[in-house]
Amino acid sequence: MKISINGEDSEYTGAPVLGELLRFLGIDPKQVAVERNRGIVPRKEMESQSVEAGDEFEIIRLVGGG
Repeated sequence: MKISINGEDSEYTGAPVLGELLRFLGIDPKQVAVERNRGIVPRKEMESQSVEAGDEFEIIRLVGGG
């Protein structure tokens, strides 16, 4: 299925769950904030949110520091 990640078109054939998409991309779901189709995905829903053709994701890595 075709999806958009951070403004770039991507092809994804994995499991239709956001948590699996993030792991496929090498991203720990606990270390990012995700927007799906312009709505924030609560962290507790990342393992149940479906990934559907045409979805647009913005993935923001959380970085600590001082």
